[in-house]
Amino acid sequence: MKKTVLLMGVSALVLSGCVTREQADERIAKGCAAGVELFLAEGFKIKEIKGKTYSDSAEFGKGYRSVTLQAVESDGWLDVDKQYSCVFAEDFGLFNTGHRATIYQLKVNDQVYGNENGQIKGDFKDHLKLTETVEQAMNR
Repeated sequence: MKKTVLLMGVSALVLSGCVTREQADERIAKGCAAGVELFLAEGFKIKEIKGKTYSDSAEFGKGYRSVTLQAVESDGWLDVDKQYSCVFAEDFGLFNTGHRATIYQLKVNDQVYGNENGQIKGDFKDHLKLTETVEQAMNR
């Protein structure tokens, strides 16, 4: 009897803490949008996200997730349709009990930040600020 109750308790804990693929994707999309805004021209912000596309990264392989944002970039006067992309290194906990993602690459207006061809693009200060901003956005 005690084993059954313990098994039911553990099962409930595991199932209630599960992270779905959709939840993880929304989380990385929030992080991507925050990272993009760091590198927009002064005065510009993402006004609206019109669409999001998710896929496993064809370029980096297993354990990497890509998100592409179709967005409207605006300075309050001019609205421009743009597309931004991010790649995250990600990992799910045992039985999907948690999700961990780290920004790996960000593409904004033909500029690459993060990792490209095995090298870090941008300076250390930009990379550190990008990582911190994305982490904060994903954890809100």
